[in-house]
Amino acid sequence: MPHTAHHSSSLHLTPHRAAVLDALRARRYHPTAAEVFRTVRRRRPGVSFATIYNALNWLTSKGLIAELQFGDDASRYDSVPEPHEHLICTRCGALEDVELGLPADFWTRSRNLGRRRFGFQVQNYRLEFLGLCSRCSAGARHKTPQSVSRTSV
Repeated sequence: MPHTAHHSSSLHLTPHRAAVLDALRARRYHPTAAEVFRTVRRRRPGVSFATIYNALNWLTSKGLIAELQFGDDASRYDSVPEPHEHLICTRCGALEDVELGLPADFWTRSRNLGRRRFGFQVQNYRLEFLGLCSRCSAGARHKTPQSVSRTSV
C-alpha cells in the first residue's frame, strides 16, 4: 500500500522525522537504524544517531512505520505498517515484501477466528517465507550438495 503524503496536518512531522520517513519509503528492503542513519546523514550531515533512533521510535508509535524483528540482533524498519508477508533469505538475510493477494477480509476473519475458537485476542500476524534469494540460490547451484547448508523450517 503506497504512501504518498506525510499526514503532516494531523501529526507534527519535523524535518528529521520527514527525512527518516523519506529514507524508508525510498528503499525496497527493510533497513536497520544504523542504515537509516547513514542514509539520512548523507543529506543532513549534522544529524545524530540518537535523533534518528528517536524519530524511528516516534514514527513507529504513530503507526507510520513498523519495527520488525526477525531473530537477528537488530530491529529493521518497514515503511508499510500494515500486516503483510515477507520473503527472507536464510543465507544472506535479504528481506523482501511479497503481495500474496490474500482476501480483503483475511485480517478481520483471522482476528474473529482467534477470538471465537480460542478466546485469543489476535493483535497482529506475521507470515514469512524462508529460503534462498536469487543471488544465494545461484551460488548454491555451483556448490556440491555437501557444502550447501540446510535450514529446517
